[in-house]
Amino acid sequence: MMSSSPETSTRTTGAHRAQREARDRGAARTLAQRTPARYEPYLDGLFTYCLSVLCDHDAATAALGDVLALAERRRGPEAAGDRRAWLYALARWACLRKLAEAKQKRQATHAAGRHHAEKQAAPPVSEEAQEERRRELALLAWPEAAGTTPEQREALELAVRHHLAAHEVAAVLGMDLAAARELLASAACEVERTRAALAVVETGTCPSVARLTGDHQLVIGTALRRELVRHVDDCPRCRRTAERAVAGRWPGAMITPSELPVLQAPRATLHVAMAHFSRASAPRFDRRGFPMDPKDRAARRDRLRARAVTTTVVATVVAAPVLALWAAYRGTPTAEGAEGRSASASEAHGPDGLDGEAAGGYENAGNASTRPADRFTKGDKPDVSVKVISVTGAGKKGAGQLEVAAGNSGDTTLITLTATGDSPVRWSASTGAAWLYLSQASGTLAPGESLTIKVYVDHLREPSGYWSARVAVSPAGAVVSIEGYGTAPTPT
Repeated sequence: MMSSSPETSTRTTGAHRAQREARDRGAARTLAQRTPARYEPYLDGLFTYCLSVLCDHDAATAALGDVLALAERRRGPEAAGDRRAWLYALARWACLRKLAEAKQKRQATHAAGRHHAEKQAAPPVSEEAQEERRRELALLAWPEAAGTTPEQREALELAVRHHLAAHEVAAVLGMDLAAARELLASAACEVERTRAALAVVETGTCPSVARLTGDHQLVIGTALRRELVRHVDDCPRCRRTAERAVAGRWPGAMITPSELPVLQAPRATLHVAMAHFSRASAPRFDRRGFPMDPKDRAARRDRLRARAVTTTVVATVVAAPVLALWAAYRGTPTAEGAEGRSASASEAHGPDGLDGEAAGGYENAGNASTRPADRFTKGDKPDVSVKVISVTGAGKKGAGQLEVAAGNSGDTTLITLTATGDSPVRWSASTGAAWLYLSQASGTLAPGESLTIKVYVDHLREPSGYWSARVAVSPAGAVVSIEGYGTAPTPT
């Protein structure tokens, strides 16, 4: 009986191994001498992509060397359009692998003890070269994208900086075309909102903005961006300023007014890096011939894909486009207090699909869950479990005018807010969990109006095993409790 698999293995056994290894050695010598001409148009873009993810020139060069060596051995699509998306998918895989290997080395070093660790000496770099590298990293900054989620930022980088079409972005990220277009549209809207806020800062006419920013020489982070956007929404003067600054294209009508810089690949050192690629580290490929994410390869065999977006090489960053991903793979917490409210959290990502059943309704105060808060077990681990609980102070002014209900769709939590009073309700939502991303953090609801907030899980940052997190909703005084079960990314 024959069976088929959606995966294509790069490992073979038998009499052909010696012949294959000899062929690989010959290919490596050829690659070390020259870069194949068919890859020349893509080198600068691929290097810029790798550098924006790894934030280290040597690591980016090594990753690009792996990409070209693998591309030469694998022989991807012949059509230029398909080849470009395929090469970026390889670069994405190579960067994930480098990050996973670095994390594994850090964990091994920690387990062995810091004093016994042997650190490999890096090649000496002159002060002038170091300064040039810092300058190049600074060129990758994109302050207007500070308000995007990791998924949105990754898609924007591919579409705007690297000029990939929507279908190419979908191919690189492993999603369908409709989902990619929706992701890009929502990301463009967030960029325009941030641009409007930055335009207000530049005018310097509002005292409230001056108090927020201090001076104009600021690096806009997620928290500051959130406060600025909220102020622009609420302040009539600043809103008029923003509308004049981006007249005719606000919000979401346009992603960026100018080209984002692409750096030049170090071709001299790239030739050496290409010769060091090992076939043993090659990825597995899906039915399209595209590499599978290291962290998703095993999980995809035994579950339906319930997510529209796979969180992988992504980040929100200002000093370098994907610097936050580097910190995420390090396991470094980047949580920031959201608007001064306490919302404790520790969370992870579940490897299985979820039934999408609603967790129940909520009004004013009290536990409104329509089912028990089951803990996850090894044999039954949904993506997230959601319920609404009450907190002290839920009876304060305004709480009775806002109804809160929570449910989920896959690993996305859906929080529905409904204004039940006779006057507008200004609401806000916050979480202290660094791996949670809210589609909207604040706003105003007219009487009878409803709004659904989407809470996304960053699967790259979530801890392994059981986790729980909370999202606080004001002025209802409600806390949405989210629970799940996560699996750590594993290198190939």
